[in-house]
Amino acid sequence: MQSAVNIVEDLRGLEGADDAYIWRALQSANMNALRIALYHETNDPELTNMPVDHVPVQGGALTAHSLPKKYHEIIREKAFAYLKSGALPRDPPTKKEAAELMTLFTGYPPTEGEINFGYEDLAFQEFSRDAKWTNARPDAADDFSVTIIGAGFSGIAAAIQLDRLGIKYRIIERMGDISGTWELNDYPEARVDVSNFLYQYKFVKNYPWKSYFAPRDEIKEYANFIVDTFNLRPHISLNTTLKAATWNEATKMWELDVDGPDGVQERIVSNLIFSCAGLFSTPNLPEIEGIETFEGKMFHTTQWDHGYDYRDKNIALIGTGSTGSQLLPALAAKGANVTVYQRTPQWVMPIKGYHARVTPEKHWLLRNFPGYWNWFVYSNYIGSMQVQQVQDIDPEWEAKGGQVNEKNALLRQRLTEFINHELASRPDLLVKMVPQYPPMGRRLVIDNAFYKTLLKDNVELVTDGIKGIDQNGIKTNDGTKRRHDLIVLSAGFKVSQYLWPVSYTGSKGVTLENAWAKDGARAYLSITMPDFPNFFMYYGPTGQVRGGSFHSWIEVTTRYVCGLVIEMIERGANTVEVKRQSFQEYNDLMDSLYPKMLWTRNDGGLGYFFNEHGRVITNMPFGTDYFYSRVEKADPENFNFE
Repeated sequence: MQSAVNIVEDLRGLEGADDAYIWRALQSANMNALRIALYHETNDPELTNMPVDHVPVQGGALTAHSLPKKYHEIIREKAFAYLKSGALPRDPPTKKEAAELMTLFTGYPPTEGEINFGYEDLAFQEFSRDAKWTNARPDAADDFSVTIIGAGFSGIAAAIQLDRLGIKYRIIERMGDISGTWELNDYPEARVDVSNFLYQYKFVKNYPWKSYFAPRDEIKEYANFIVDTFNLRPHISLNTTLKAATWNEATKMWELDVDGPDGVQERIVSNLIFSCAGLFSTPNLPEIEGIETFEGKMFHTTQWDHGYDYRDKNIALIGTGSTGSQLLPALAAKGANVTVYQRTPQWVMPIKGYHARVTPEKHWLLRNFPGYWNWFVYSNYIGSMQVQQVQDIDPEWEAKGGQVNEKNALLRQRLTEFINHELASRPDLLVKMVPQYPPMGRRLVIDNAFYKTLLKDNVELVTDGIKGIDQNGIKTNDGTKRRHDLIVLSAGFKVSQYLWPVSYTGSKGVTLENAWAKDGARAYLSITMPDFPNFFMYYGPTGQVRGGSFHSWIEVTTRYVCGLVIEMIERGANTVEVKRQSFQEYNDLMDSLYPKMLWTRNDGGLGYFFNEHGRVITNMPFGTDYFYSRVEKADPENFNFE
């Protein structure tokens, strides 16, 4: 079993550095994170008497926890003296000590949920979210196996945990390589829209990121590093597609029919299924009249043809969501002209340093100052948790004529100012680019020079609806016909089609179509559902949590699911299935809270958050504290074991 601690030591290197280099490293520090790490090592009381400034970010919608500049040099001098002293690092803080340090970091005491989740995210333990046997591993575990669907980050985390428990598993992946959505999306300019120091596992410390916001290839390097470090590759079957999975009542096993890489069909028999197919796995192909008649080149962004040279071509880009806006600069840089077809304007948010590289000095500090990496990661976590503050509807604010709440209004003002600044020279574009719905009604788009690219001479924005496509171009509702050599479909994903196109049949012959016929996909805790025993989903229906790291929630989900598997095996049971009453009560509670969220309003922007029944299908209404309290550990009282 691979140890995360050994990985850390391999990464550190502990290379030497002269004084000038150390000073440059300290210049790169997040001062608040450095202060907290230094205080834990030295107990210097002067560090506790430095007030925290709550600096408005994005117009005051969010807050940065910063230190006044007059203290920066003091902290650097103390940190330099500590490093030069040769003092050995103290033991990591206990949870109680960490809670006190969290208060010092933000200037206010954290809630119990923030303490528990935050302490795990600080990752002082080797595996801060480990699922463990109650006593020694029981021999009965030898008889159990798990089939994991998908080799993205969810499937990888599940496999690592199962390996630590000594439970047999196999990952089947329909694509030709690992990393899930990052294998699927290889279009130019593909890049994460959150910091890598948030978008990472916590059981691998100090991974040497090259960028603060990694491009697609760097994310794939990270995924390959994890897979090889934990020796998962022998357990992965690539180019293997699950066609159908059927629960066998007699054997209490799942029977999975798959097509292998050479077309050979195989039946896998497994005790449990962990579906890690993900939310963004089924491309959405727009239904446009005549689309099949186009004689030029056309492809979806998830099916990018790298053999096609779009240099000096007349290009159409349909869609301006996260992918389309990210892609546009690359198309405009090479294409003769680019016509951008926009149906709905997006809120686009600038992020300082979106293309910045992590300097060697920064890496040195992260590796060599005890605790700094942990608190720097924490600074990213605590910032992400604030997003939910702009999503709750404030009736008093709306009674005064506002939309959603004050923080949402501040964000709207800031983003509108950004649009006005970027497009000041083009008032004709301004009227087309300011959304009427409030920010967060749709997914926020991170700016990748989108507006600047719209100003280029070879770029045209079209907001008239598309009437149809013929053999050589696109015709809009105003009667204009534009010729194109290439049409890029950036229409997103069919996120409401969970688990599609696999045919799942649970107990008593119940299919997904039966289970979800009324108003679309539902689950208990977004993870499991009645009539489908021994079946667990990652990032299932309404599984998009409102704050925190994607990878952290994967780890939480993995611990929860494996906790139920442990309970089943230790009880001597063969099946675990959520109680129908528990499933219903959870969904009733969820439905009762949605009216308090901006997504369910007519001015909420609609978009992929909704399914064809008009119900929110992606985002959960719960705050992170509450949801974490539900999934922090397995809850066997809500399940039937047989």
